[in-house]
Order: sequence, then C-alpha cells, then structure tokens
Amino acid sequence: MNSSYHPFYIACSLIAALLAAVGIVGQIPILYGIVPGLIGGISAGVAAVQFFREKRDLAGFAANISGFVFYQAFQANPAMLPEFTTYIAPIPLQDQVVGIVLSNLTVAMLLGAYHGVRGLLGSTIERWVPTPATVTRDQRDHAMATGFVVLFTIIAIPNILYGKLIVGSIETIMYQRAAGAAGGLGGYNVGSELGGSLVNITLWTTSLFFLWVYLLRSRFKVMMWLLGPLVLIWTTAVALQGSRTYLVTMAAGAAIYYLGSPNTGKKVLIHACWVVPLVFALNQATSLFRNEGLVSVDTQELTSHFFEIRGNEGAQAEMDGIEYFRTELLARGLAPNPLTGFLNGLFFRPIDGALMIVPRSVFPWKPDDRSATEYNLFYQNVRQGVESDEATLGASAGLVGRELVRHGFLGPLTMLFWMGLLLVVAEAFFSKDPNSDFLRIFASGILAFFFAQSRDFMPVWFIPFLPLMIIMAIVIYGARNTGQGIPQASASLPTGDGGEGPS
Repeated sequence: MNSSYHPFYIACSLIAALLAAVGIVGQIPILYGIVPGLIGGISAGVAAVQFFREKRDLAGFAANISGFVFYQAFQANPAMLPEFTTYIAPIPLQDQVVGIVLSNLTVAMLLGAYHGVRGLLGSTIERWVPTPATVTRDQRDHAMATGFVVLFTIIAIPNILYGKLIVGSIETIMYQRAAGAAGGLGGYNVGSELGGSLVNITLWTTSLFFLWVYLLRSRFKVMMWLLGPLVLIWTTAVALQGSRTYLVTMAAGAAIYYLGSPNTGKKVLIHACWVVPLVFALNQATSLFRNEGLVSVDTQELTSHFFEIRGNEGAQAEMDGIEYFRTELLARGLAPNPLTGFLNGLFFRPIDGALMIVPRSVFPWKPDDRSATEYNLFYQNVRQGVESDEATLGASAGLVGRELVRHGFLGPLTMLFWMGLLLVVAEAFFSKDPNSDFLRIFASGILAFFFAQSRDFMPVWFIPFLPLMIIMAIVIYGARNTGQGIPQASASLPTGDGGEGPS
C-alpha cells in the first residue's frame, strides 16, 4: 500500500468544502457546484491513475470515486447545476451549508477513517490475509465452484417459483420493477411476506456474478460459459430493476478485478472502450425512464438529456438528512440517545444487515427500524409536497445524514469505523499480491459493497453481498488451515495465477 498521495486528496477535499460553503453563503452556484467538482475530479483522476496504472492505493481510489461520483459530480455538471440550485432553494441556509460541507468532506472523512482503523486493526487484519501461495487457482477453484453451484441453485428457486426462471427477469428489466402485487408490473408477483423474502434472494445474483467472473478463467470455465446466459440475465434484472446503485457497484467491482491486475493487456482495455459507454447509456436510460420502464425509452428524449447525469444527488440528499434531523428530531427531542445510538451503530449494525433476508414471521425478534420509513414520509410530504401517510419511496438522507437520523450524534463515527474497516480489508487483500485472482476478487467484492454503502449507509445493502462474503470467508479459512506451515516468505513465490489473468 502506498498512501503518499493521501495528504493531497484530503487537502483537495478540505479546500472543496471551504469553497462550497462560501459559495452557498454568497449564493454563487459556480463556487458551490462547478469549482468543488473540478477539484474533486482532479483528485479522483490522480487516484485513478495511481490505481489503474501503478496497481496501488486501492483505498485512495475507492474514497475518491465515492466522494466525487456520489457527492460532487451532480452539481458540478453544468447541465444539472440549475436543477440543483432550484432544489436546494427551500432548504434552510444553515442546513445547506452543513450539507454541502459534509458532502465535499466525504473523501477526507473516508481516508481519515481508513487511517484510523488501519492504525487500530491493520496488523490484525493483515495476519488474516492468506499468502498468495495458499490461494492459487489449483488449490481454491474447486471450493469457489462449489460455492457457485450452491448459490446458483438457491437463486434458481425463487426464479422458478415466482419468475418462471427467466420471464420474471425479463419483465423486471423492461419495467424496472422487481416484486409486485399479483397482476402488477412486478417480474416476480408475490402475495406474502415469506414470498417477498424469497424474491429478495434474487438479489444474491450480485454475489453470483462476482463468483462467475472469477471462475471464467478457472478449469470450470466451460460450465461457467454454459450457465453464463442465466447468470447474466439474472444479474441484469438486478442491475436494471430501478436502483442505479446496483449497476454502478457491479461495474466498478468488475473494473477493479480486471483492470487492477498487473497482467491486464490490450484486450481488456479494448473491451473497456465499449463497456464503459454501455454502462453509462444504461445508467442514463434507467434514470430518465425509471417510472415508466425501459419499454418507454424514447431515443430522441434520451439523446436530448443524455448528459444530465442523475441518481448520484448525494449533496442535496445530505442537506435533506441534516434538515430532517435538526427540525423533526432534534428540535422535538426525538433524536436517538447518543450513547445507545453509538452502541447500536457499532455492534448492532452488522447483525441488522445479516438478518435483512430473514422474514419477520420466521424471526419475530428481528429489529424493526422505523427511521427510514419516517424519513421517507418527511421527504414525500415536505420535499415533494405530496401529502401521504404511506412511504412509497426509498429516499436517501446522505452518508452522514442517515447516521444522524438513525443513531444520533455519534452515529457518523460508527459509520466511519465500518467504512474505514472495509477500505482496510480491501486494501490488505489487494496489496498482498495484485497478481492473485483470488485476493483481487475478494477486494473487488468488498469494494462493490463499499460503493453501495457510500451512497447511503443502509443494512439493505448486506443482502446482495452477504453470500459472496460467506463463501470467500470459508475458502480463506481453509487456506489458512492448509497454509499454517508455509513461511511468510512464500508470498514472493509465483502464485500460479500470473499466466491466467486477463490478456
């Protein structure tokens, strides 16, 4: 790991936050939108070159991409700045200032969390990283393939029961809906809580996709190509069901796996030339036609709004979350207790995430967090001006705003601990040996989860990535047991993956 550029990234983040605050107070759109965005874009560009060219500093790359894409790019886009300015006009000035500062400080906060957790737990985490010699393809591909087959079989069950194997996925893609009431536009029509939980299993296709990508270059590649059509259509149904975050996280994770390899050749770079524009076009289509579905795509309308990048309005979401916390919770004495909120955020969060897939009817002690629902009602009634007592949206409160709403004043600290931990773990695995396909796919999966949480730190994001983490943890445990007698120096020996990377 090389963090020599981290002071530069943090300085850029601080300068962007200061200028943005001045711009908000002075009502100068270019100063709170364009200028901080340029600074963040330069910082992200440097981090991208460091990672993709030098194959180092994955943490710096992830923090910069998260900060720029989710919290700076929207208002930095000249096509969207007028809309951003109009949107934030009703928000009280103090919430605008706090929200814009926190948004532009995202990179600094994430890197600060990374260094803090690395100082506390770095050596412990590194001891759990298997040596490359114990996770070669010859040794671990069989276990990974076994995990793939088990997961594939489980995911097939709700597809067969509720989606007729592929019909449900196709309808989900076309209408950008997943589950729905009987007769509705859902690709998977369910009528019970248990059925809804089973349909949530289809989100595990995210994990299946990463296992499939890894196994494409294994001795099981024939089986992977045969099952590829089903894997890809299930994956597309998840990526295009209306939440653009899935599309971004899967694309980013695959890019880290392929382009992060020192063996990356011209073939992969050539493929990137068409994959990147395709992902961008799909993201724009799902953004512009989200309510009507892809069946209503109009080429002329898509072209005219092609560069109006949506779905990453993190700064305004942060402002919304800050206003809600201040006016609806803090002012009314309803804010979560800082101490219990801190303990819940630190210890209860992973348990909450792990239980997301379990129906409450099966596990009645499953926690029922009402904060997201109550915030959604605030967003609908106050921000959208739609009087309703039923939450119909999944509105974002921003990375820090969500934690204030859910866990109180100390909630953001617990969030930064967990986010920092993800960065430390991903960096530890990747930097051990970027040549190792196994270590690289693990880091890619961790960071795909990290990118999803960067948009809005919610337990729901545990669902798609939990199977991948369980399977990888089991394989790593086996690698550690078989590698107890292997000296640490073996990390410098050939891993057996060098000739199998993308070429």
